[in-house]
Amino acid sequence: MKPMILLPAALGLVLVALQPASAADGPAPYPDKIVRLLVPFPAGGAVDVVARALAARLSEKWNQPVVVDNKPGASGAIAAAELARAPKDGYTLMTGVGTNTSILKVLKPKLPFDPVASIAPVSLIATFPNLLVVRPDLPAANFTELVALLKANPGKYTFASSGYGSPLHLAGELFKIATGTDILHVPFTGSAPAAAALMGGHVDMSFDTMPSIWSAVQGGKLRALGVVSAEPTPAAPELPALSKGLPEFEVTSWEGIVAPAGTPDTIVAQIAGDIAKIASDPAFVNTMQEMGAVITTDTPVQFADFIKRDHDKWQRVIGKAGITVE
Repeated sequence: MKPMILLPAALGLVLVALQPASAADGPAPYPDKIVRLLVPFPAGGAVDVVARALAARLSEKWNQPVVVDNKPGASGAIAAAELARAPKDGYTLMTGVGTNTSILKVLKPKLPFDPVASIAPVSLIATFPNLLVVRPDLPAANFTELVALLKANPGKYTFASSGYGSPLHLAGELFKIATGTDILHVPFTGSAPAAAALMGGHVDMSFDTMPSIWSAVQGGKLRALGVVSAEPTPAAPELPALSKGLPEFEVTSWEGIVAPAGTPDTIVAQIAGDIAKIASDPAFVNTMQEMGAVITTDTPVQFADFIKRDHDKWQRVIGKAGITVE
């Protein structure tokens, strides 16, 4: 048998073929498959709408589907628990809000996981102004008159919330602490029934996010006495900023993206950077502004600090108000 002779070109091909795959291939680009985005509320609410708008744009940017998976219930604990169990690879993300992170950690300390320690904050997306709204016939034309009315009638008036321990409930408790008033809490099973009770005159006042309540205000079904923040909101600059005279009385709802703790920093940084680019897109900004949301992005480090400060604030409020869930 004649010996096999390899020409130089053929020899080169053989040597390349024999190289280990790791020498030729780097890490797979992220993402290279479907990304799941957990949302701790039912479909259709403000948080869900923002999540879906962001998911659609991330899908376009990544050329991979970003699928919204609604996991409501247990004050956000169901979604938070699922994220805590997920692989730390960036393919399961969650919409983080106070309900399923900073507030959940305070209200449910006996959970088998830590709602804050189990997440890797990625970036804020938006903040939502909270409005103080009253029934149309309440005898108070402005915030000052409302406080005077409540102080003159302790225990007589009521405020509605979307549930015991919800952000809207906590906003009411913070109002009581900041103003020294005594009003009764009436919890409902969601923001919609709470608003319906207020519009029907069954309760006297409430706090709610602008996207949820603004149409009722514009339609004359409710009156807004102000926005619960230090500065007026661009979406309704005519409303006074109630926190100017009461620094402790500031309640802004927020929404961001978090990953499981331990997700590689490179992936977290990439997602944060991509969110920042999307947030600068005029079409996305328009979508948010139409809802009354304010685009607010930051870095993973800044978002982690934001969540810590939010947790510390609500821990003080919940402790002072004596609110317990378990």
